[in-house]
Amino acid sequence: MRIFYAIVRLIDIEVTKMPKSIKDLYPDTAKEISGYLSTIKDKTNSIVDCKTRTLFQPPAILSKFLEFVAHGKQDHAEKIFTIRGKNPEQLQELLLKQGTVTDYSGRTFTNISAYEYAYWAKDKHMCRMLESHMDENTKAAMLKRCEAIEKNGLTFKQHGVEVKNSKHFDFTPLKTALKNFIDGYDSWEMTQNWTAIKEAWMNVGKAQRDVPVHVANEYCRKDRSFDPTPQFNEDKLPRELTFYNFNTGKVGAWFPLAISDSSGLGVDFALNCGVAPGGPLMAKLGAVDALAAIIHLDEVRTADLTVSLKNLSLAKPGLDDDYCFF
Repeated sequence: MRIFYAIVRLIDIEVTKMPKSIKDLYPDTAKEISGYLSTIKDKTNSIVDCKTRTLFQPPAILSKFLEFVAHGKQDHAEKIFTIRGKNPEQLQELLLKQGTVTDYSGRTFTNISAYEYAYWAKDKHMCRMLESHMDENTKAAMLKRCEAIEKNGLTFKQHGVEVKNSKHFDFTPLKTALKNFIDGYDSWEMTQNWTAIKEAWMNVGKAQRDVPVHVANEYCRKDRSFDPTPQFNEDKLPRELTFYNFNTGKVGAWFPLAISDSSGLGVDFALNCGVAPGGPLMAKLGAVDALAAIIHLDEVRTADLTVSLKNLSLAKPGLDDDYCFF
């Protein structure tokens, strides 16, 4: 029978130095930002670093900053801070400013800051990066917002459905899909019920569509698989999203999602981490490893939220939450 799964391929990532000026931005970073500057004059002014002529023209820069964070483009987001370092006040305003952002899974949040999204998504590495650029007043204001998330949750829309009171990304659907595939596999294999095996495996893929980008990054790491179960305590997370699809014999990208009626994640494949091709049995073995890893990742990232609150609470009492605006 056909193999209905794909496997993460480990791809090397080139590490580049932080830029010293706007001209040193990644080409795609500069291209994305300049695309939001509406006129030729704006584009010309964007290369001039002075008080009245700056790349940082809200709401354009806020929109891209939120997108970089929600899409896991951590280096892109931090390069904005590197350039903006000459104006610390505007940097803090950018950290606090709220806007609208849609993540790779189609969840649209309104009135949300970059840190609030990262906190909701349990993206520890993005949270730590953002915290490192906050002054005490910003930390104090963000602590209030995160405490409000813990109390009331956030509201977002996904595929036309409004979800209210969501405190954090819920790993349960992915864990349930993996468990159902594992639990049903042996009986389906004995009766040669390949349709049931495929359907259960595609349900794993559908659940994988909804994970925040940092979870996909963990699947796609080049330096380890899910066997043995990782500790998930590394200081840095490679922001890799590529995998090798054994159905097509090509390297693909987890995000942005490319879904059609005949192909795509949850349509004709789901993803395992570090398992060699070998049919449905290998998919099951990979699912066992993945379930243990995802359960542990959820536990670790939940504990990391406590660290986030502690980091924010170390700030001395400062100004009110709404003390600055663009």
